[in-house]
Amino acid sequence: MEIIVLESEAYKNLQKEMLHMVRTTVREAKEEAMANMDPANDWLDAEEAKKLLGIKSKTKLQELRDFDEILYSKAGKVIRYSKKSILEYLNRNIVR
Repeated sequence: MEIIVLESEAYKNLQKEMLHMVRTTVREAKEEAMANMDPANDWLDAEEAKKLLGIKSKTKLQELRDFDEILYSKAGKVIRYSKKSILEYLNRNIVR
C-alpha cells in the first residue's frame, strides 16, 4: 500500500480542480444532449413534466406556466410542456 501525504492547501486546490473538472464535464454533456435533442420528442404531458421537475402539484405546474418559467403548447384542452425549457429552468435554479 502506498500512502500519499499532501499539505492541506494542496489538498484544497486538488479538490477545487476536481470539482471544476466534474462541473465542466457535466455542463458539456448537458449542452451536447440539449443540442442533439430531437424536437419531435421535446413535448411532455403534465405527468411527465411534473416527474421531471420533481413536483406533484398541478398548481405548481400552472404557476410555472403563468410566470413564463417553462414553455408550453396548448391545442384545445391538451397542454404539452417543453422538455428543453424544463431542463433549462432546472439549470437556472441550481443552488450552490
